[in-house]
This record gives sequence, C-alpha cells and structure tokens, in this order.
Amino acid sequence: MKRPSFCLVCLLGLVSGQVLRAEPAVVIGTFSSLENATALQNTAADNRRIAPMRDVRVVQTQRDGQLLHRVVLLPLGPGDARALQQTAQGNGYAGAWLADVEVEVGAAAVGDNLGADPFLAAERVRQRHRDADPQKVAPANQGRSKPLLPLYRNGEEAVQRDERSWRPSSRQPKGDTSLTFRLKGFASTAGLPVADFNRSNLGSRREDGALDLRTMVQHDVGNWSLELAHTALVQYGKGLSLGQLSGEQIVVSDDLRLMNLTADVNDGSRHRSLHRFDRLNAQWRSDRWAVTVGRQAVSWGSGIVFQPLDPFNPFAPTAVDRDYKAGDDLVLVERLFDNGHDAQLLHVFRRNAQDLVSSEVASTAAKWHGYAGLVEFELIAAQHYDTEFFGVSGSIPVGPAVLRSDIAMRRGISQSQQNDDWGVLGIVNIDVAFPWRNRTVYAFAEYFHNDFGLTELPSPLMSVPVNLQAGLARGEFFNLMRSYLAVGGSFEWHPLLSQQLTVITNLHDSSSLLQMQFAYDVGQNQNMQLGWIGSTGGSGDEFAPISVGALPTGQPITQGGGDRIYLRWAGYF
Repeated sequence: MKRPSFCLVCLLGLVSGQVLRAEPAVVIGTFSSLENATALQNTAADNRRIAPMRDVRVVQTQRDGQLLHRVVLLPLGPGDARALQQTAQGNGYAGAWLADVEVEVGAAAVGDNLGADPFLAAERVRQRHRDADPQKVAPANQGRSKPLLPLYRNGEEAVQRDERSWRPSSRQPKGDTSLTFRLKGFASTAGLPVADFNRSNLGSRREDGALDLRTMVQHDVGNWSLELAHTALVQYGKGLSLGQLSGEQIVVSDDLRLMNLTADVNDGSRHRSLHRFDRLNAQWRSDRWAVTVGRQAVSWGSGIVFQPLDPFNPFAPTAVDRDYKAGDDLVLVERLFDNGHDAQLLHVFRRNAQDLVSSEVASTAAKWHGYAGLVEFELIAAQHYDTEFFGVSGSIPVGPAVLRSDIAMRRGISQSQQNDDWGVLGIVNIDVAFPWRNRTVYAFAEYFHNDFGLTELPSPLMSVPVNLQAGLARGEFFNLMRSYLAVGGSFEWHPLLSQQLTVITNLHDSSSLLQMQFAYDVGQNQNMQLGWIGSTGGSGDEFAPISVGALPTGQPITQGGGDRIYLRWAGYF
C-alpha cells in the first residue's frame, strides 16, 4: 500500500479533526493479532521498560497484503530516537529497530507537554494501566522480559533514568542537549565454605560494596548526535586485595580496547576509586542510514539468560549490574529498508598484547534482521578475533507465549593451538505473561547448549580445554559445562513491590544456582532491591564448592559455593 501524499494526509486529518505526521519511532514488536499488540503496549508502559519516550502506540501497516499491528515507542523528540533504540535493545527488546510512522498530532500521550514534570508524566501512563481491568489486559507476547539472574528489575533502572531526563519545554530544530544522572549504592555479604582457598585471607565472610555516579549527556544538532557517559566509581571490600570483588559493579578493562578511557584515582588494599567514559561516540543519521563511530554498546540475539549470538561484551548469566552494557570501540553502519527489514555492519577495533592495533584481534560482523510471515529472524556472519562465526535467530508467537531460538556455529576459538573444529552454541526459550488475581505473572524457560563446554568436571580442577579457556578469558563464556536449563519468573504483589525468582541448573551434575529478589519503588525517582543468591549440589559439582587442589594432609581446597545477600539502591535525577 502506497503512502498518501502529505497534503492528502493533512486534508483527511482536518476533515476528521485529527492531523497525522510522520515521526521516527522505535518498533519493539509486530503482530497479526491486535490483542497481542495491545498487550505488549500496556506491558511496556506499565513496566517502564523503555525511555526516554513520550508514549507507546500501536500503529497499523500492510505487508504482503496482510494487516499487521506494530508496537512503537515514540521518543521525546526526533533526536532521541537513537538513544531510545539503544535503551530498548539493552533492556529486553534486542530486535528493536527504527522506522518512520504516522502518528496523530495532539493525541493524549505521555509527556506531550515537554515542559511538564517528567515524573508526573511517567506516573500517568503507569496509572492508566493500573486502572484497567487486568482481565482485559491479557499481557500475552510481551516481548523479552529479563530474568532475575542477572540482578536487575526488568530494565527498570535504565527506564527510570531516562524518564527523568530533563528536556526544555520548547525544543529547537537544531541543537538539543539532554543531561541525566544516576547515583547507585550496593552492598553485599557472602559466606565462604570451610575449605575455600580464600578463607585464610578473607575470613568466614566477605563484605563488598560500591558507590557510583553516572553522568549521561547527549547533544543533537541536525542529523548529528553526540553521546557521552561518564562514571565515577568507588569500590570497597576484602576481595580487592586479591584482585576480586563480589560487588555489583563490574569494570570491563580498557587494556585491549582501541581507546583507554579508564583512569584510577586511588587504589588501596580494600578500596579502589576510578573514573571512566563508557560511551563516547558520534552519529550521523538520515531517513534510512545511520553511521556511528566511537565507544558504544551493541546487543545481538534473543537469549534471556544466555547470549550465544552476542559476542560483544555479553552479560554473564550471574551478572548483578545490567543497567548499562560495556561499550566497544567500533564503527557501526545501519540501513533501514522500506519493507521493515534492516541491516547492520560493524567493525570493532582492538589492540593486541603488544599494544598495537591489529586485525587479528578485531571483529567484523554483519546482521540482517527481517520478517517471514509471523517469524521474526536475524542472520549473522562475522570474523571474530581469529575465528569464523555464523548465526541465525528466530521468534514466533505460540498462543499467548513467544518461542525463540538462537543458533551459532563457530570455529575453534584458539586456532593457535591448531584447533579447527567447529562447535555449535544455541538457546531455545519461551516466555509468557498473564493476569492472575488482578496481578501480572511472568514466566520463562530457556535451554542452553555449548559444544565447547565440559560434560564432566575434572577433579581436582586443574585445566580446561583451550577453546573453553579462550572463551572464558574473553568474557564470552561464563560456565564450564555443556548444557543448562534456566527457569524463572516474576510476580507483582503490589504496583510498587515485585518478587522475582530464577534457577539455573547444570544438566550434567544437577547442581543449581538460585536467586530471589524483592524490588520496591521507594519513590518516583528511586528504588531498592533486596536479594539472595544460593546454590545446590554435591561436592565437585559446578555450582557447589569445586575442588581446585589439596593440602599436604589431603584436605581438599575448594572454590565457589556459599550464599550471598545483597542490597541495592538507585536514584535518578
């Protein structure tokens, strides 16, 4: 169906009392069912998943003669579309893409009055959903909700951060700056098993914590956008003397990145302070093209707990902090096509051990994202470090649920060891949300397989295969074994209080990692999480204490295991 001319649209709008205009928007879901599209719309608005945005809309489009319903996020302004897409991709909507959509001018929307209090505007959209009949909401096919492991609350932190971004009441066509701050505190205490090799240095318990202030600036001028994010961080804990910290904030090293944007301020035996730039990039964008150069985050694949299709600093299944994904120094080229498909081409620059920029440690990758009927798919090809990497991802609605699968084929990671074997990594997951007793329930299950993993842990654990070693060292693998099952979900006890549970089970030794968290909205601009992490399994199992040696007396020395309790607070302004 051809788009009518602008004049015709305006004429029809005047006749009907409504005026339409084309605006950039972020598409987070496409459905043949209006009910499913409306469910995703309500869920995205209620859970504050994505921001900065003024509204979540459902718009209609035609594809191959079929009427489809797209759920779109409307940014506060045209210059905010890119930031909104990145936030969406990092908080459960990995396939989010940009499109121009025709929206009603003057329709009631969140934050249409840009001079209004953004706190009140965000609350209005949440209240709108709370007042609705939950039986009519039926939040099926809500998109990829995040599980509890890693620790965060369905991307709420990032959303609250952006909902509270200051914007001027009268936006200028050129030259617009946004400034956002997030202050976060974290504290945890963990018990050490009797035979743990760190017990002699740390005692029976270890206490860790962190405090950080993140400053985010984005400046838009015409077709250009500049992004900067700076973090000032203080870490403390017994484990720092051993180069370890069980606290929330993980600092990805800049040693092998193209740019070293991290600087230590003070480094002691039990504390460390530093500052760094985790985003520093410039982007040029047209209606169909975008080119971004500099440090930025890229997220690929559709995994919930495991990310086999995302080789660019993926989050660990047990990572605590998922507010912001670590960025890479890269060039990203994006192309949007008229049929809704889009393509990405990127090149990551890195330095080798000799501090030289080298193609041997670089990554060049391409991704095609598109649709085939009700199936949404991604095709990936990459030269990643010294290995070839190919992947395919697909998702399809199954009743009220969404079924997804990611399959990656990659050559043996360490070719320096003359290992040319190909291995398969993949996930299959399904998730669903539904109302129960006037509350929203979310549940998911995910199976993960890694051909490069072990089927049995050596005892004592002295070495692992070279491919697994290389993946662990680069932060692409986080577990030792070959097959895992993750299940979990969340329940909303109150609009301000939710409970989440995630269990990750090693299918080879039946040991499990468990996590439970309660999240409470203390106020409009702050929230708290109280959580527990524990494990089950026998001696020698992966999630139980693992034997790493023995004393001369024969007493085993172990690593891992034990319980951890944590408390987290975050404020946004």
